[in-house]
Amino acid sequence: PSARAWAASPGDKEWRTTAPPTPRSNTFLSAASGSEPVRCSSAPSTTASERIGGVHVMQWIETELQRSGLTDTGPSLERLRVFSSAFGEVIDMLPSYRPFLVALQKEYDALVHKLQTEFNAVAPLEGRLKTLKAESFRFVGESMTFYQMEIGNLRQRLAASEAEVVSLRSDKERLEQENAKLREVSDKDKLSATESHQQNLDILRHLERCERQIELLRKVEKDLHMEVKSLKNIGMNKDNRITTIEEQLAEERSKVLRMVTREEHDALREELRQSELRYKELEEQYAAKQTDYINIVETYARRAGQTLNARPRGATATDAAADLEPLPGLLDTDIARSMDKADAVQDMMQGLFLRARSLLSAYGLHGVSQKLDLLREFAEHPLALPLWGLQEHSREDERSSVFGSRMTALPTSRRASGSTSAVPQKGNNAEEDRDEDDAWLQPDTSEDTPRPLRHVDKVKNLRLTRKKVSEFMDTVVMARSRQNPTSMPFIDSMLRHLRDEMGGEEANEQVAEFAINVYVTLRRHSQEPDFFAYLLLLLGRLPDAAVQDSKSFCAELLRIFMTCFDADTAVISKQKLFFGLREVLQNKDEKMWQALVDAFPAGGPETTVNFEWLFQDDTYILSPIVFALRMQHLEEVVTLVDRMESVVRATVLPGPPMVKYEAVQQVVHSDAELGLLQAEDFAKAFGVPVDQLAADTTRDVNEFLEALRHGDLFHVLYYPILPSEDTDLGAGD
Repeated sequence: PSARAWAASPGDKEWRTTAPPTPRSNTFLSAASGSEPVRCSSAPSTTASERIGGVHVMQWIETELQRSGLTDTGPSLERLRVFSSAFGEVIDMLPSYRPFLVALQKEYDALVHKLQTEFNAVAPLEGRLKTLKAESFRFVGESMTFYQMEIGNLRQRLAASEAEVVSLRSDKERLEQENAKLREVSDKDKLSATESHQQNLDILRHLERCERQIELLRKVEKDLHMEVKSLKNIGMNKDNRITTIEEQLAEERSKVLRMVTREEHDALREELRQSELRYKELEEQYAAKQTDYINIVETYARRAGQTLNARPRGATATDAAADLEPLPGLLDTDIARSMDKADAVQDMMQGLFLRARSLLSAYGLHGVSQKLDLLREFAEHPLALPLWGLQEHSREDERSSVFGSRMTALPTSRRASGSTSAVPQKGNNAEEDRDEDDAWLQPDTSEDTPRPLRHVDKVKNLRLTRKKVSEFMDTVVMARSRQNPTSMPFIDSMLRHLRDEMGGEEANEQVAEFAINVYVTLRRHSQEPDFFAYLLLLLGRLPDAAVQDSKSFCAELLRIFMTCFDADTAVISKQKLFFGLREVLQNKDEKMWQALVDAFPAGGPETTVNFEWLFQDDTYILSPIVFALRMQHLEEVVTLVDRMESVVRATVLPGPPMVKYEAVQQVVHSDAELGLLQAEDFAKAFGVPVDQLAADTTRDVNEFLEALRHGDLFHVLYYPILPSEDTDLGAGD
């Protein structure tokens, strides 16, 4: 197209050049046409000389084909070479398209070379095919001869086979007859074999029962051997201790027989001086006790409505107590048993109980309770009664007094007036209204209450005593210990136990009523160690074994101290008592030891105390030191349980709440106390034998924690342990 035509098409490509194209001579075209060299640029041809360049190329191609004799031949490599040479000259004529045309020429050359290579590879195959064709004709002739010979042989064999078939048919008939006879014999043998098999199974079952009995007997024998060995060790320890004590006694006897030296004399004088100082201190304490006793007598006189006589100067507390008169009919043996006398005894016991609790609270019990964080958390519940037995809360509390029977509290009006009447006044509307309110438990939908024990209606108040609830909870704990305590939460086990005791599913209403009353009683007395442990167990905060450890805690302490100190007098110094407790309870932290000091009796480090009295664990009269030790034990266990749960739940895998042994082991061993867990504890928690415990062993996190809580870790860490023989209990550092 002309330059004007290109410029007239706005949608077509426009030719642009920044400088005139450089002319290039084309010797090939000049030689072919005999004319002047043709100029070529990137712009379209605009002259006649440039437009005839293509004609010259085609003329040269035809001349070369005629010269080589390739005009009428088909496609060949020689013709392709002529066109390739012409294509190269065309590339030189069009410099703007040179890169594209050179690339196109290379692709064509590569394709031609590939096809030539494949053709050269196929040429030997053609010769091979001709050879195979000649061999196949020869093989067909040989095969025809072989098949004819083989057909003759097969005909001979067919005749022999037909004769053999006739013989085999006769043998078959004979064998069928024999088979029928053998089948009859086989059926009889099968019946006898079945009977023999049943007999063998019975024998095997009997052998299995015998083996199980033997295994049980072996376990019993092993337990007996272990118990005997343990008793022997205890006996040897006692013998060694007796020998040591005898040696010490011999040394003391030898010292007594010796003469007193100057140093001993001075020491005795110093000891005498210390004793005198101690005597003065005891006199001061005695005077303080006398003052306290007189105050108690005066308080009793005011409550009983009596008037004390004027005491002369220097009168003792015994003189003041002599002026008191017993309540009417209380100690008079001539009066027959009556409701009045029973009420009087009941009122007296109630007063003694309340005053004993108040006095113990004043002498350390209240101070210790205020330093226990876990106890303060539960003491704020509206159902909880205070330790010191406030009178407005003591009415139901003392229905379960030391006699374990139903008792009636003193009316508030009578306490205030100081009346000596032993029987409440009839017709007291306030008292009757309060009795009516106490007959029912108010609805409870609190989030702190376990879901099965919540109720929106009033529930009958069964007025369960401490003894009744304690015996019931101990029964459930013992029943769970005989089974698998990790199979279900404690509250579910308690409800199932009640259903079994009360008649199954038909007694659901009575079961719920009794369970709610148990929970209310535990809440009401939750500031006492026994019921605090039961409440934590019911709420799922404590394992079963920790409750049993708590109940036997002080008994085990007393046994250890009786073993290590003089069991006849049970008297040691406060310093020895403190150091002895530190040796027996080695895992208690310093904060708890500081709180425990407040529960000790008054006096200096050398003040003598009777540890048998201090370690008496009574449900109603709470010893401050027993209260502190048991409450601290429960707080230690709950704290470790919470920490164990947080540590384990931090390793829960994505998806279903599962934990892996490898991850749990890594985080647990970084904790000083949880690091004491052994492979046996993990195997029990994962529910597999120890030899099958692997790094990728997994289990549901709730089931794992429930099983891990019932291990021996809490008993090992926080239960009293008898120190070794080399340790001098109470000596301190």
